[in-house]
Amino acid sequence: MATRCLRYGSLAFLVAQDTALVLLMRYSRSHAEGAMYLASTAVCCMEVLKLCVCVFMLYAGEGRGSVKGLMSVIRGEFVEKPQEIARLAVPSFLYLLQNNLLYFALSNLRATLYKVTYNLKILTSAMFSITMLGQKLSRRKWLALIALFVGVTVVQSDNHKTDSDAPHPETGLGYQTSGFMAVVAAAFTSGFCGVYQQRILQGSRTNMWVRNAQMGLTSVVLGFVGCFVKDRDAISTHGFFQGYSRLVWTVIVIQAVGGLNIAFILKYADNILKGFAAAFSTVASCVLEMAIMHFRPTPTFLLGGALINVATYCYNTTGSGKKAAKDLPR
Repeated sequence: MATRCLRYGSLAFLVAQDTALVLLMRYSRSHAEGAMYLASTAVCCMEVLKLCVCVFMLYAGEGRGSVKGLMSVIRGEFVEKPQEIARLAVPSFLYLLQNNLLYFALSNLRATLYKVTYNLKILTSAMFSITMLGQKLSRRKWLALIALFVGVTVVQSDNHKTDSDAPHPETGLGYQTSGFMAVVAAAFTSGFCGVYQQRILQGSRTNMWVRNAQMGLTSVVLGFVGCFVKDRDAISTHGFFQGYSRLVWTVIVIQAVGGLNIAFILKYADNILKGFAAAFSTVASCVLEMAIMHFRPTPTFLLGGALINVATYCYNTTGSGKKAAKDLPR
């Protein structure tokens, strides 16, 4: 009974978190009052929060609730293993780039259009799995990938009128082509990072929270460097937290906590349920955007979106409902 509650509870949270994150992030980027907050600082704050959660979990778990135990873990897994930190610098940097791209994409695309297009990460993951890991795909997965590509092509061929078609004078909101290219680039970084981690971690028995803390430390350092390289002038003039509001902090918290929920899904849920949750999240985003942000999908968009959802579900499930390989919760 407890396992069933954890299974469906974690999946329900994933759907709610994923749907809320996309809609709130889109709203925060398209309806900013005053100065627009900097995406680079928001991503950096998110990484800091995730690192804090990971450290706390290490304190409660591996450290057995003592500061001395936590320091022992930090010394053994961080100080004495600099090569591990260096190996994770590549995916850490690409994840930072990916999150910044997603902020840019949601500045220029409808939330639902972003959601369906971002499913391209399934295609890129498959491509990198074949080229880097030598994996072979079943006929079912190949057909699903073809359907996914066709669905994205159909969706992007549609003429989407958004509430940001007139570019924002400061942020340039409304450049749909640029937003689409940002999503595609983010899908490529997502696919590569997932496969890269799988390759370097095969056979590793490192604790999940240790691994995420190692990546989090690298991400935080790179994030702060990126902030001051990319937005040094804006930060020096208006401050690190310019344009921040309760909505922005809500987006940061949801994005940070949501990724860690994957740990529970990997442990308690199977692939069929995860495929259903991903499809339902896209549908929920579409319905809520129609109700809240006056989105009116065309028949072409609905056709492409349905094809993408079916392809996503089919790719992530097998006839026997076997569990998928476990990925890191990023």
